[in-house]
Amino acid sequence: MTVYIDVIFLENVIMNLSIVLSEAIILNLKENIFRKVIASIVGSCFYIVHLLFFRLTYFQIIISSIIIMIAFKPSKIKMFFKEVIVFYFITFLFGGISFALMNLNNNGIIRIVKGVFIGNFNLLFVFLSIFIGGAILYFILKGKSEHVYKNIVIAVENFTFKVNVFLDTGNLLREPYTNRPVIIVEKKALETFIGEKCGNDFASIITGRMEVPLGMFLIPYRSLGNTKGFLLGFKPKYVSMEGFKKKYTDLVIGVCEENISDNNQYSGIFGLKTLDEGVCSL
Repeated sequence: MTVYIDVIFLENVIMNLSIVLSEAIILNLKENIFRKVIASIVGSCFYIVHLLFFRLTYFQIIISSIIIMIAFKPSKIKMFFKEVIVFYFITFLFGGISFALMNLNNNGIIRIVKGVFIGNFNLLFVFLSIFIGGAILYFILKGKSEHVYKNIVIAVENFTFKVNVFLDTGNLLREPYTNRPVIIVEKKALETFIGEKCGNDFASIITGRMEVPLGMFLIPYRSLGNTKGFLLGFKPKYVSMEGFKKKYTDLVIGVCEENISDNNQYSGIFGLKTLDEGVCSL
């Protein structure tokens, strides 16, 4: 049987690109599409070289690492390993579906030549595999994200902010004087309000070098890594979840200067005690 390198190359480019795009959606990675296309082409080129000239046991890991570095250029080693794990999860899902379709289309008769599955499998089946895999990912992640991520509305004075927050079951922080639960939000998500109250003195205020603005207060915190400091707190008019009428008032907002999410997927965190547990249950 004749094996066409150009067909294998094209199928790999399409599959690599679909995997990279799926990972970008899952992890909310915003690198441009050009980098993803280049990564998919480079990955396919390495695979063809690997197929024709030499075979190394761990070469597939090298290929996937190159694809990730080009497509997403992770800045932290932790983020890199996270991207590798998600990449292989999607790869196994799409690959398993492709194998099942090929097996059905060839009546269970498939040959493997130098690591390549040989059988009647055209581009239509590649796109069908991507469609089925994408649908599975959508329904899996849709249910998870509805519980883990919430779009909330924070109203304070004459300002209203929409913030995407993440459910952190370890967030047990409470304002010590009133014992109200705290939603931690990045300063940049509340920029206009914080700018009006603090100007450029936010860092000086939370370190105690300047007076706290009227209507605001400091909230002490300590993380598991023994990092400690203060959040700038305020009591909002209300907090509501987008699409729901109920308003929550018995809580406070704690503002931090650091990025909460490594990939900007969310701008705040809340605990189970902050909003209704029935709504936020996992």
